[in-house]
Amino acid sequence: MSGIMYERIPDADHAVYNRHAAARRAEFHIASTELRPQRTLAIIDGRALARQHLSWGLLANGLGLRMVTYGSVEDIEEFEAAEFSVILVCIDNSRFMDDSIVLEIEGLVRRYPNIPVIVQAELCGFQQILSVLEQGARGYLPGNAGISVCMEAISMALAGGVFVAAESLNDIQRILGTRRYQSKRGGMFTPREEDVIRVLRLGKANKTIAYALKLAPNTVKVHVRNILKKLRATNRAEAIYKINAMFDEMG
Repeated sequence: MSGIMYERIPDADHAVYNRHAAARRAEFHIASTELRPQRTLAIIDGRALARQHLSWGLLANGLGLRMVTYGSVEDIEEFEAAEFSVILVCIDNSRFMDDSIVLEIEGLVRRYPNIPVIVQAELCGFQQILSVLEQGARGYLPGNAGISVCMEAISMALAGGVFVAAESLNDIQRILGTRRYQSKRGGMFTPREEDVIRVLRLGKANKTIAYALKLAPNTVKVHVRNILKKLRATNRAEAIYKINAMFDEMG
């Protein structure tokens, strides 16, 4: 099933028409190709009324893109996708419960690798956001995002950037930074040394570390010595500095 297309038409009072894809252009007396914007936004939303309102809202606020809408990814035909500049996928919370949306986004990005994909969802936990971004999405919008925020996300995706709502950035940066730290240190430390490092970074003495981890003081001393050796640090202060520097690379 072809998508529904929306675009501004010069000299029309409300300047918005809708139509099925190119095959029905003549029937609806749509403006010629020369009058259309060069870029196209595809909106995928299973809620017919919601996707219609979003399309009209974006047009009314001057987004300046031609728009096509679909009820699902399966409704997209290959010849239509060739004209897409950006894809906006709007989903409900239930899709996250069984990871189906994560798989869908992964498939969408793989199917159209050169088209940025943006996700809008009510559920905005940082784990959900991160899982979608890891699949290659170029933006994540909260379900209550206004038209101006949607336009900002679309513009950023078209410019090659990644958009995440401001309230989610700190959590995302912390998680991504921690993962970069883990990747950087690789298998440098044993699990028990990691436990010691966690308390060592707080500036605690060996006895305090031993108490916190329920270890013998001599055992902690050995772990600290091994940590210093692996970090090529001459003392505890230098070791803490180097460890903190790894975390500081979170950005």
